[in-house]
Parts: sequence; structure tokens; C-alpha cells
Amino acid sequence: MASAVPALRGKFGSTDFYLITMHGKELSERLVIPKDLEGWDDLSIEERFQREVNYSRVKKFIAPYLANDPDRFFGAFIVAIINHDDVTFEEIGDVAKGMPKIYENTARAIGFLHFQGNEVLVPLDGQHRLAALRFAISGKDEKGKNIASLKPNTDVASDLCTVIAVRWDEDGRKARRIFNKVNRYAKPTTKGENLITADDDIVAVVTREQVVNEIFRGRLVRYESNTLSVKAHEFTTLSTLYEATGMMLEDAEGRRIDRSRLPPEADCELYKELAEQFWNELTGQVDVFRFGLEDPEETGDDKRREIRKESLLGKPFGQWALVVAVLRLRKEGEDGSRMQWGEIGNRVNAVDWHPDRGIWQGIMMSGTRIVSGKTNVAFVGRFLAYYLGEPLDGEGLEALTV
Repeated sequence: MASAVPALRGKFGSTDFYLITMHGKELSERLVIPKDLEGWDDLSIEERFQREVNYSRVKKFIAPYLANDPDRFFGAFIVAIINHDDVTFEEIGDVAKGMPKIYENTARAIGFLHFQGNEVLVPLDGQHRLAALRFAISGKDEKGKNIASLKPNTDVASDLCTVIAVRWDEDGRKARRIFNKVNRYAKPTTKGENLITADDDIVAVVTREQVVNEIFRGRLVRYESNTLSVKAHEFTTLSTLYEATGMMLEDAEGRRIDRSRLPPEADCELYKELAEQFWNELTGQVDVFRFGLEDPEETGDDKRREIRKESLLGKPFGQWALVVAVLRLRKEGEDGSRMQWGEIGNRVNAVDWHPDRGIWQGIMMSGTRIVSGKTNVAFVGRFLAYYLGEPLDGEGLEALTV
């Protein structure tokens, strides 16, 4: 069916484009994911220009964001128009006669894009967002099955989405180049940047508000990366505090915490209280933390650099692994008792954490480099807990030697 939509016309390099808006429902129905195009399977690798849709990511993260967040917002979709020969742009000056002369030049870029109804619209950028629109509106996945954890939100159907439309060239080479350049030069945000802006993730919120601001005084936390250089003035990283705080909260709750939406206010306040108590105890009882945080100004930077050089607990991975160990030490025994914070502090402070000490080779050190990563932290944490006094049975000890 023929239609006319308001549009802005522009040109970037050799590419003419049109800026239009479409309601979420119309966009989700009209756009065709490239792999669903007729003949897609017959194209060579060079002729294809889109990656496969990661439907798992769409279901877990993007669609719930659309369905649950009243402040949801997407950037523009870049769309190629196939069968565009009869698509025309009508300047508003041709419709509204008698426009004052001062507006004539500007008005040439404003008008209506006329579709005939036989066009095929293909996303060059935005196919994951397209799938998320469909899932959020219908509550069903790509196979038409209900998504158990997703309550559909029909309001998304009325949302106005921004679309940048370009004409499909005969062999698709320009479309492929546009896709390639848009995705190649788009710099993904870092984990730290994501944590700074994540307002639906309760662990990120608690880490920022209670741990970073209240305990580590902001300046002592590095946001840009997950590691600290020799010369860095910070004591730890945002990523380390986030991972460690998340482990602590999930240990306290005895379950995984949903990080895609905020829990009820009472739970938010509880998590903040738990995080503040835990980190206050840890930074107060463990000397390395206490010394590293006692002077947060520039006058304390050299002390932090010295700690990082002399102690594995001055390094982000060592801090994270220690939290894993402390959580194990703090678990209730069969008699209901647990190791007290003062005792934990005494035991940690009595250990020689110098990187050159032989015991750390193959555990926290590999040659002159400290080990890192989520896959290693659980093992190192178990070892540290045992080293600090956690009783282990034969099976537990065997797990440390495998």
C-alpha cells in the first residue's frame, strides 16, 4: 500500500539518505533481517554483510530493557531500501505553495518520502534492536515461543523509532561497505563506562553509591580499565569492586541477583547496607586496605604504589580473590558459628603477600605476572581461604589439587 512519511533529505559523501520515523510495530513488521532475505543462503561470504543475530543476548538484555524501562531509548536504525525505483521525495515547497523566500533553501531538505508498498527494508545497523522490538511487543522469541521471563509491553509498538534510509545499490556493495564501516569504527563502551551509567543493575548502583563514593573515596578507583599500572595512583578498579560486591551480595542472598532491573526499594536499601558493612569491615581489618585508603589525596599516592609493588593485595585481582576467600571464611559452620572479622584480619595481616614469595607461584603468580580473570579467581579464592584456615575435607582438598 502506498504511503507518504515526513522526511529530511541529506547527503553524506556519495550517499543520499532520508531521515524518517516509524512506530515500533510498523518497523518490526516492515524490516527484514538480512538472513531472512530470499537467496541469502546462496550468497558467498563476501556478498553477505551481516553477522548472525545473537538471539540469546536479545532475550536476556535488550528486549527486557525495552519492555521494562519507561525511559527506554534507541539510536537510529540504518536501513537499505530494496526495490526503491518508485520511491520519491517530494519537497515541502511543492506542497505548501507561497512559502517565504527566506525558507526556500532549507525547505528543499524537508518533505515527504513516498513509498509504493513493494519495497523491502533491510537493517544495515540495528538488527539486534529490531529483534528486541519484536520480542518486547509480542513476548515471543524468534521461533514464536513465549519468553518465560519477559512480560510483553504493547506500548513499545507506539514508540517512534528514528530511521536513516538509503537506497540499495544494484550489487549491494555500498550496503556492505556501510555496514562494515559503521560497525568497524564504532568503539564499544568499556566495562567501566557501562558500570558508571548502569542504573538498572542494582550491583552497579550499590558499588557506585556505597562502595566507591563512601568507602574508596572515588579518586582511588580506576574506571577506564580492569588493571592498574605501576604508576597508577588508584588503589583498585571499578570492575574489581563490582565483581566482588556482586559475589558478596549473592552470597548473602543465597541466589543470583537479577542485574537487568532494580528490585523493590526495601531490597535496594538492604543491599546498600550489606555492601557498606562488608567493605567497612574489610578495609578496616586488613592492613593493606587500611594503609592504602587512609590518605586519599596525592600525598598518599606513593604509598599506594609501594603497596602495589610489595603486596599481592595491592593488585585488583588479589583484592577480588581475597573477597572470595573471606566469603568462604565467613560461612556459618555446622554449629552456627563463623570466623569473626577480627580473626580474619589478624590472619590476613600475618601472611607475607610479597609477589616474590615462592608459595604464590602457580597460584597467584605465573613467573613475574599475576594471574587474572574470572576463571582463575574462584580457585585462588578457595586456596586463600584454605591457607587462612578454612577447614576442608578430602573432597575439598582434592579440588585444590586438580
